[in-house]
Parts: sequence; C-alpha cells; structure tokens
Amino acid sequence: MPKVTEEYRVARRHEIAQAALRCFARNGFAATSMADIIAESGLSAGAIYGHFTSKDELMELTASEILDARFLEVAEARAQQPLPAPGEIVRLLVTGLMTHIVDIQLLVQVWGQVPINPRLKQMSSEIGARIRAMFTGYLTDWHAQTLRLDEAHALAERQAPVYMGLVQGYVTQTVLFDGFDGEGYLDAVESMSLAG
Repeated sequence: MPKVTEEYRVARRHEIAQAALRCFARNGFAATSMADIIAESGLSAGAIYGHFTSKDELMELTASEILDARFLEVAEARAQQPLPAPGEIVRLLVTGLMTHIVDIQLLVQVWGQVPINPRLKQMSSEIGARIRAMFTGYLTDWHAQTLRLDEAHALAERQAPVYMGLVQGYVTQTVLFDGFDGEGYLDAVESMSLAG
C-alpha cells in the first residue's frame, strides 16, 4: 500500500472541511449531520472518519485555518512602517473573514451553539484567548509609539476586548440587519480613537 504523504493528508482534511462548510451554510450547523458532510464531499464514510470523528472536530479545523490566516495578516501588518492604525487592523480582519468564510452567518450559528455544546464552548474560549493575545500584542506596539512599554501593554490589555467586539459587531450586524452598511461601519471604526 502506498504511503500517504503529510501534504496529501492536509489537503484531504481541507477538502473535507470545505464540504462541511458548504453543508453548514446550506443547512445550518445544528441541522448538519456527518452523513450530510459525507454526501457533500463525495468521499466514503471511512475516508471522512479516518480524518474526523465529528462535525465539531471539523469546525475546530476550519476555525484554526481561518484564524491562522488572520494571525498571519496581522503579523505582516505589525511589521509595516508606519504601523497601521487600530481601525485598519479591524478592517483587515473583517475583510479576511468575509473573504475566507463561505457564508459569514456560519459564525453566528456556531456562536449560538456555544452555550449548549461543551466542546464548542472550550474551542470558543481557546480561540477568544488567541484573538485577545493577538490584539493585545498589536495594540501594545501601537501605544508604545507614545507611551512607556508597561503603560502601552496595560492599555492594550484593556482595549483588546473592545476591538474584538468591533469585529464581532460587524459580523453580527451583517447577519442580523438588512441594509447594514458594512463600509460605513468600518469607516466609523477607523475614525474612532479610544482614550487611555
């Protein structure tokens, strides 16, 4: 039997995750079964279960892929001179999410499952900690341009949850409100200045 390369395994897992996302977008996260994902992927049940044991595990991989791409974008932005302003980072993250996710309402669907699904709750807490750390690191760099490093870090820690909320607010309003002006929202975020 030929040996399966790591590249092949990663590509197959990504292919299955994309099939799952299409099902989640069409049927909703809660209503999607592993059988739906198997049918959507065109693969055998054995091929799917050889990579994933549940749709929660599929969601974890997808979330990880999406987050890793956003973290890379922010890391690249942090290396720029001059450093992009906080509102530009929010725009960068929102644009990346809107481009990467098949249907942005999936985020809201998954958020809705968090209180009743312990595995998703744990995943959500871990993701939240990573995003908060990303914002704290970036905001520390931003404030260190005008403050001592310890002051910059303390302020960044206070502001990071607010900037996380701005991204979540964009996603939520996009899904919930007809006629939501996303561009106007991002323009307003870029014009804001959070005092220390």
